[in-house]
Formats: sequence, structure tokens, C-alpha cells
Amino acid sequence: MKHRVRAATLAAAALALAACSTTAPTASGGGGDDVTTGNGVTDSGITIGMITDLSGPFAAGAAVQVTETQAYWDQVNADGGICDRDVTVDVQDHGYDPQRAVTLYRSMAPDVVALQQVLGGPTSAAVLPLAEQDGVYVGGVGWAGSALAYENNQLPGASNAIQAANAVDYMVDELDVPEGSSIGVVYFTGDYGGDALAGAEHAAEERGLEVVAQEITSQTTDLSAQASALAQADVAGVVLAAAPTQLASLAGVLSAQGADVPIIGMNPTFNPSLLTTPAADALLANAYSMTSVSPYDNADSAGVQAANELYASAAPDGAVGWEVPLAYVQAELLKQALEGACESGDLTPEGVVAAFRDGGEVDTEGVLPDGLDYSEVGQSPTTTVFVSKVSRDAEAGLELLDQVSGPSAESFSYGG
Repeated sequence: MKHRVRAATLAAAALALAACSTTAPTASGGGGDDVTTGNGVTDSGITIGMITDLSGPFAAGAAVQVTETQAYWDQVNADGGICDRDVTVDVQDHGYDPQRAVTLYRSMAPDVVALQQVLGGPTSAAVLPLAEQDGVYVGGVGWAGSALAYENNQLPGASNAIQAANAVDYMVDELDVPEGSSIGVVYFTGDYGGDALAGAEHAAEERGLEVVAQEITSQTTDLSAQASALAQADVAGVVLAAAPTQLASLAGVLSAQGADVPIIGMNPTFNPSLLTTPAADALLANAYSMTSVSPYDNADSAGVQAANELYASAAPDGAVGWEVPLAYVQAELLKQALEGACESGDLTPEGVVAAFRDGGEVDTEGVLPDGLDYSEVGQSPTTTVFVSKVSRDAEAGLELLDQVSGPSAESFSYGG
């Protein structure tokens, strides 16, 4: 069964009707057993949602994720679906606008059993409280630490603060950043950047470093002023929590100013298209990526290889990147939750949330670190991340160096 991609235009009347996003559960057949169903589930189908960024700062990577997501659920449906039902994906574009994300959620909620993704920190922060009220599962929310407080959220790997703390540990332990030096932290305003700053500041205190913080917005595309401030402060390294445009600008300007220092970007900062820009040489010299999900070029992970093969069959000429295994594993996490809900006889939004929380340690065949634990609401499911170096020799531009869990990442805790 092919997926629907609904038009993003919403009528005012539909918004009014969507204000109440829950319906009474009903009992229906599934696999020969009685299964209680609710929003987004019929006798023959399951509808899930994806609120992503197809027109904002993360559009290139989001488009890759949509392609992989649709291919994943097509394959699931070809194999018999979930609970004897075909899965349909409702994809909507928020353009990295929190208010638009809220509007889209309210329109979708009565018709979906779960949201596989709400891409981005500020957009997911706006949607999560509403989804929690409705008991709706939300995955793939951009790794903001604030999302961990919601029982209905399943973060795909380590949070931004854990990534940033690991970045600082890696600078000290592997990149020879000495104790007593200063490091820059350039970060988007909002939950994404704020969470990364918190992790970096914690690690800096633990490792005897000073932080030179530079706050920007997603509209800040020329980082000349920030790079100049960091160069003047003689920073020994930079943690970046922004988007690919900002990485290219920062690396290029720092290089032009003679600042030969490592730049470690968080999950969404690198895109392989950057290697076709004037900043390519600077990126190849000094740019690293700290990600919760494995990069595309990981031959040792069966899960990553399955993700890549699926994407290649769906989009032979499509752009590739770490977003391919990310979309695959987001779908895999939700699939496991849906299957658990079916097995427990409760295929309602609340049943999906209960299934992933009660599922024990999660195995993703190397796409995410081993031993993910979702039993404790409020804490990152892991402190382990993947560290990669920007490289022309690696497919999709990131060469996997290691999996790391540094001492500062392990000592960081939300809420104390």
C-alpha cells in the first residue's frame, strides 16, 4: 500500500474540528485476537504522522528522511503490515516554525496513532505538551533534553547535552585541547542550542576549561562576527549546535582568520553537500561530527547496511547522509512499539506509549548504541555517541572514528 502525503494546506473548519484529538477506543480484530483501537487505527489500516522541515534550515536532510521513511513502511506493508494492517504515513512540513507545527499537530492528532517524527528542538517543544495531553507517542524530536521529561517521547539516542559533553571530553582526550584553555560554543537559540550549551558547560567545568558562548538564530547565516570573537578569545576548539549553513560559514571564516582549531558539530550540523562549497578545505581539516545515530558509512552495522540498501532501492540517485540510518531507526523504534501494542491488545495511542516504555533494552543492530534504556523518564537513554571526521574518502562525507561515552557525559544529569 502506497503512503499518502497530504497537502499541508489546512482549512479553518478542519482546525476547529481538530481541537479535540482523542476518540473513544473500540475493539477490533487483529491477528485473530481482540485488539482495542483508537485514533489512527481501523480494521485495515494504521496511520502515523511525520511533522518535518521540508522548507526550512534542515530541508535537505529532512527530504532524505521522508524518502527513507516511506520506503521503510512500504517494506513493512509488503511483509504483512502491523497487526494485520497496512501503515500509512501522513507527512507535513512545518518549515521549522513552532506555531505551524502546533497547527499541523492539532489537525493531524484525531487521525494518527503516533508521530514518528517532529523534527527540530523548538518545534518539538511546542508540540510535545499537546501530544502528552492526548497520550500520543512522539519520536524523532531533535534530541532536545526538554523532550526527555515527557513520558510519550522516545528519543533516538543521546540527547544534545550528552552529545556536547562528549564533544568536550573528546577534545580533551583525543584532540589535545589542554586544561585551562577556552573553547567556543556556538548555538541556536532555543531548546536545541540551549541543551547543547548546558552539556558543554558541564563538561568544561569538569575538564577545567572556559566557555566562550555565542548565541545565534537559524537566520544567522554569516558567522563572521562570531568567528572573530572566538579567534580573539584564542579558543582551542569549538562546539557547534546549529545547521549545515552555519558550519560552513564558521569553518570558512575561522580558517581565513588563521584559527586552526577543531569544530565538533552536533547531530544535524553536517550535510555532504558542504564538500562542494568554498568551505570544503576548512571542513576537511578541522570538522568533526558528534551524532546519536551512526553515520551512513558504517560497514560494521547490519542495521545501517539494511537502511542504506533500502534507501538505494527507493532513490538510486538520491542524496545520501546520516539521515538515512536516522529515518530507518526512527521507523524501527516505532514499529517495535506498534508491535508491542498489538501483542498487548491495546493499539491505541496510549497503548503505543506503554509498549515502548515497557519494552526493556532496545536493539537497533548498530544504528544506535547498544543498551538503550527507556525505562527512566527524564534521562537520556544512553551516554554513548558516534564521533566522525569529515572526509572525502567516506561515502556521505563522514568517516566513523569511534563510539565514545566520556566522563563528563556520564556525570551529566537532567534535573540534578
